[in-house]
Amino acid sequence: MKRDGDEKKMKKKVDEKPSEFEFCKICRINHNQGRRHNSFPRHTNSLSSLFTRFHQKLSFVKSSLRNPSFVLSSSDSPDRLWCIFCDSDIVESDSAFVCGNVIEHLASDDHLKNLKHFLWKYGGGMNKVDSFRITVELAEWKKRCAVLKKDVPPSRSSLGQSYEMRITRYIIQISHKLVKLVHLRTMLLHIQLGPQSIIWKLRV
Repeated sequence: MKRDGDEKKMKKKVDEKPSEFEFCKICRINHNQGRRHNSFPRHTNSLSSLFTRFHQKLSFVKSSLRNPSFVLSSSDSPDRLWCIFCDSDIVESDSAFVCGNVIEHLASDDHLKNLKHFLWKYGGGMNKVDSFRITVELAEWKKRCAVLKKDVPPSRSSLGQSYEMRITRYIIQISHKLVKLVHLRTMLLHIQLGPQSIIWKLRV
């Protein structure tokens, strides 16, 4: 009995022994509390805030997932998204569709693997896995993108050029109208004041 009691005391001392220091990127502090750190209020509150902010960013992505569209200007889509689970920056500069690269990333196997590891290490619950990734919606999104490609030029560059050409033609049309208005105003001034008055004003 005494031996069993000694073994329990030794096990308790081992359990209470502080772990090696490690950095928690959620709380941005070094600690030696091991897995117990995940249950501290500071950690749980920071983790909850992090999830809320990421969900807010995903709301626009989910909207683009349901209604895909081409990127016609830089204001149509966020230029990047930082994935907190993969520690990677998802850039949209070469994407033809709004949030296209982010959608592909959230549906990837690498993202799922990193997401599960993140939740295991920092907590939050494995029941949140599907809320931070894209699953069955990807196939439908790709079908809709394929339909859009049939109706318009497939490359983003050609789309951008056609968009810029329409803007350029619009600016030229406005410029021509302004020139005509200036000529018309000069003619009206000539009629109202007479030729001699205009010549006198030019001399002065």
